[in-house]
Amino acid sequence: MGYLRCPFCGERPSVGTMHLTKFADLGLRSLMILGDTGAAGATDPSQRRTVGELAVQTAAPASHVKKVVARLTGLGVLASVRGRSGGVYLADGARDTDIGRLLRELEGRHEVVDCEGEAPCPLAARDCSLRHLLAQAQENFFATFDGMTLGELIERTGQADPGPVAMGLPAMPAMN
Repeated sequence: MGYLRCPFCGERPSVGTMHLTKFADLGLRSLMILGDTGAAGATDPSQRRTVGELAVQTAAPASHVKKVVARLTGLGVLASVRGRSGGVYLADGARDTDIGRLLRELEGRHEVVDCEGEAPCPLAARDCSLRHLLAQAQENFFATFDGMTLGELIERTGQADPGPVAMGLPAMPAMN
């Protein structure tokens, strides 16, 4: 959620927008996908997912997924098994992970706008109230997720339905 470049593509978010980086978004989506399989990956190879499988499921480049998986493994949220029947799975206790804390870890401590970057702001040397308000807004954004665990996030997400998607359109009148 910063004005810095994405670690994958180098893309900058639009000025003035507050959103997750692609890195954090991909991390949360990967965890939710792995949450569907449960935490049995330590003993059941069918419950593990490879980086390639996660890349397909998240529609993201495998190189990006690999970096995200490495970070999540380093944070102790994912565990991995190498080899022919290897892959990644939710680590023991991962479902108890606080989403707010996890997002702060994945996002890093970057400001919403870059006051001292390529085109420095003329107010950067002053005690700019906008900078303080944006920092407060960023913290409020993260605080929205405080107290929610990964397990709760997974449980609140509906199961995949292979059937048609309801569009919310009114029913067609009966033809006589």
